[in-house]
Amino acid sequence: MKRNSISAFLAVVLFFGLSVVHKAVGQDKGLDIDINLGRNDAWYQQTWLLVAAGAAVFILILVAILKNNGKKIG
Repeated sequence: MKRNSISAFLAVVLFFGLSVVHKAVGQDKGLDIDINLGRNDAWYQQTWLLVAAGAAVFILILVAILKNNGKKIG
């Protein structure tokens, strides 16, 4: 009877010991989080670039329409 209780006690201690080691190893990863709240816009987020591209597309469409001079296409 005493031998069974000692074995059960050792099994429980082993289980809890391994779970503590498992948690300690799981938390060992060094986590480096860098949150940059500065305003560094990429080139495609520049307002003047979007306005210039829109104006260029508008001018190209306008030239294509005016170059036709009322002739039927096709």
